[in-house]
Amino acid sequence: MLPELKKLGIVPGQKILVHRAPKAFTQELRDQSLPDTLISTRLTQGTAYDLIFHFTAPDEDLDVFFNAIQKSLDPKGALWVIMPKQKQARALGYLYDGDRLVASALKTTLVDNKTLTFSPEEYGTRFVIRKEYRESRA
Repeated sequence: MLPELKKLGIVPGQKILVHRAPKAFTQELRDQSLPDTLISTRLTQGTAYDLIFHFTAPDEDLDVFFNAIQKSLDPKGALWVIMPKQKQARALGYLYDGDRLVASALKTTLVDNKTLTFSPEEYGTRFVIRKEYRESRA
């Protein structure tokens, strides 16, 4: 079940990327979205997204991911990275945990600023561009 739109930072008129999400998540987001909200499931180079939802893979190279995805984020936007909770992640063979996720993001212009439960098995960490980098990106 999708958390409240307000908690996710969804407002009317946003460009949202839903990356590698389960179909049910994408459909629920579309069903609940506000007017003039554009929801895409494919990353378009050169587009600055207001909000990105990314669902991790067990063997994902987080350094490569964060370096690439930060270029697609609007300076005032947010990136939600959703992954299984620790016990579930281990059972699925994840090569990293939440601490490693944050450490990889901090090597870029991104910083974590919120966590949220997305389901009984998954949680998300929100990342934003650090204030000192927002102006240079605008």
